[in-house]
Amino acid sequence: MSTAPKSNIEGGSQTLGRGLQALTLIGEARSPLSVADLAAQLGIHRSMAYRLVKTFEQYGFVERTASGELELGARLGALARNVAQSLQSAAAPHLAALSDELLMTSLLVVFDGEEAVTLSTAEPRAADATVAQRPGTRHPIDNGAPGRVIRSQLHPQDFPAKDFESSHDEVIPGLTSIAVPLALPQGKPAAIAVIYPPREVDEAKVASALHEASAKISTALGVRS
Repeated sequence: MSTAPKSNIEGGSQTLGRGLQALTLIGEARSPLSVADLAAQLGIHRSMAYRLVKTFEQYGFVERTASGELELGARLGALARNVAQSLQSAAAPHLAALSDELLMTSLLVVFDGEEAVTLSTAEPRAADATVAQRPGTRHPIDNGAPGRVIRSQLHPQDFPAKDFESSHDEVIPGLTSIAVPLALPQGKPAAIAVIYPPREVDEAKVASALHEASAKISTALGVRS
């Protein structure tokens, strides 16, 4: 039985890794990247970056704006809808109810092995103005209320859990966040949170509403307290 040469396997692995890194850079960029920007950040020649982008475009993973800058394509959005679908489905009605009750944007935040990632959000329907948080937003677990909740789940001895975490002006400038843990199957670290412009609120009351929503989501997922 023939096998592929080791050099071919290693080369394919490097190409795949570079492609995934490129998609990550495009998706997480604070402003759209050009092909030249992408090449510089990957440390590769511009012609190689063009070939990567061309392949992504063929499969619908990347699209170009009218000015030629890069953004993630619709194909990735379709794939993303299937990521953690049961979790998102279980959480959606409770995040929506929480947002409407508190008139704050609610978030479901999970740990991807490196950082805290916003998986889904809900905005209050009755509020005059709302705060948007894009799903896919990432931040270190040392920053922000939901990040620190996840950090406590990962390292409970070093960072004992609190009833809730709060933060201000950390992940999103000018906004306040309150977060509590969310129990998931297999003990995966997660949190639900709200974000809102600074104003006088009863943080304990907000945390109580968060805990109630968290318990309902866990129950819907079959997790017993």
